[in-house]
Amino acid sequence: MSETTHADNMSVYEIGYLIASSVPEEKVPAEAEAVNKIITASGATIIAEEAPHRTKLAYEMRKKNVSGSYEKYTESYFGWTKFEVVSDDIEAIKKSVEAHPSVLRMLLISTVRDNTYLGKRAPAIAAEIALKKDATVLKTEEGKKDVAPVSIEDMDKSIDEMVKEA
Repeated sequence: MSETTHADNMSVYEIGYLIASSVPEEKVPAEAEAVNKIITASGATIIAEEAPHRTKLAYEMRKKNVSGSYEKYTESYFGWTKFEVVSDDIEAIKKSVEAHPSVLRMLLISTVRDNTYLGKRAPAIAAEIALKKDATVLKTEEGKKDVAPVSIEDMDKSIDEMVKEA
């Protein structure tokens, strides 16, 4: 495979995973590292990650244990990793993470390299947008018309419509 073909075949993915709450808290970082080793073993490059933190689940989850019975979970540790890898290797990564004994569930998505995570800044950004919404009338470049500020909901609807058209 040529170097340009290899680079063209690279894609960015993000994997979110839930680690069982039965894992002792001091061993959770080691479990997260085990997930990252599965990812990097396929030649992936980690771009960003967030260490797992304990969270309440929206609904009770069950996972079959080695004895054949089911364990029930109402809490788990949620973590995520963003990485770049050759597209051909993604199925092997997905199956390996799903098979990891301490992982309850995982979700793999294709994403972009840019940092889109707002984290704790999200409420501050929402407040800033709300302040701008109360501000004076905006001028547009097109025709220099006065236009009232748009709500976040209206912007979301507009974006959804543009995405549907594409």
